[in-house]
Amino acid sequence: MKKALKIKNHLKNRQKYQEKRLGPSYKRNRKNRLKRWKSGINFSVGRTNNTNQEIVNLPAPQNFSLILNTNSVLSYLEIARKNLKKNRQIIFDISEITNLTPDTIPLLISHIKDPAFRNSTTIHGNAPNEQKFKKLFTESGFYNHVKGTNQFEVSAHNIMHKESNFKVKPDLAGDIVDMIMDKGKFSNLFIEPIYNIFIELMSNTHHHADLSEYGTSKWWLFLFVDNENGKISISFIDLGVGIFKSVVVESYIKRIGLTTKLVDNSILVRDLLNGKIQSRIEKDNEIRGKGIPQVVEYAKYECFKRFYLITNDIMIDLKDNSFVKLASELNGTFYHLELDFEI
Repeated sequence: MKKALKIKNHLKNRQKYQEKRLGPSYKRNRKNRLKRWKSGINFSVGRTNNTNQEIVNLPAPQNFSLILNTNSVLSYLEIARKNLKKNRQIIFDISEITNLTPDTIPLLISHIKDPAFRNSTTIHGNAPNEQKFKKLFTESGFYNHVKGTNQFEVSAHNIMHKESNFKVKPDLAGDIVDMIMDKGKFSNLFIEPIYNIFIELMSNTHHHADLSEYGTSKWWLFLFVDNENGKISISFIDLGVGIFKSVVVESYIKRIGLTTKLVDNSILVRDLLNGKIQSRIEKDNEIRGKGIPQVVEYAKYECFKRFYLITNDIMIDLKDNSFVKLASELNGTFYHLELDFEI
């Protein structure tokens, strides 16, 4: 009798299991597991209680470089954002990329760690298959900010730093100067400009913030020393609203008698670089400088081989003040500069 009951219960449970396997939830979860396995996921950020969420694999542009392939990379992030808003988990699949530049790494991690971008949804990802790009990615310090399946040692030649509440970090600026001066045979005349640049970038993050979320924004800095090619690259990003959507610029537009929604950001570039757009926000800083015009002035120094500013739908080459209007948009402010040194 007991044996017959046991068999009956077994068959009943077996039937439930078979019905479950035929159900949409089981099939979706199985499909998601297969996607994760195929993509070679080795990191995740965020946790969701909804195991039924669809997972969307997003292959990155093969030329995964913000500076060299700006529109495609920003468009890629926008596609990710739209999927996350629909509560779909995503996979940042960078396994098949054929180019990776250091500037793209802080761009990616800053978005992955941004709560507004992530939308309480899980983000997965992997590393490049190409060995030289994999080395750059895994030794950057990226994995110190995600939940990874492996531990990677950060290169002694890199600095990956995250800061919140718009803090100015003079010690960090000093570390950057020391690393640059130790690596390159630069004149001591460049010490003060290099130091002041990063103090200005840190100080100015609150001008580009959404004041409704004041004090919650984070900025990221990544310094990478390329010993093979004799190049030092530094990227700085803060994910506020961007310069052209800031209160400072909106106030300026109103003062000159224009309507914010009708203004093309291209017509504001010259005034921004020349210092005509000034902040009226009063906030104490550890060190206060002259803002963007001072950065523009320093960018012309010969020690900087490249110096770019990307914000909203504008990309500016600060070496010559030329600019392009972008088809895709960055919701934030991004600076990238490079210095060459003799190998």
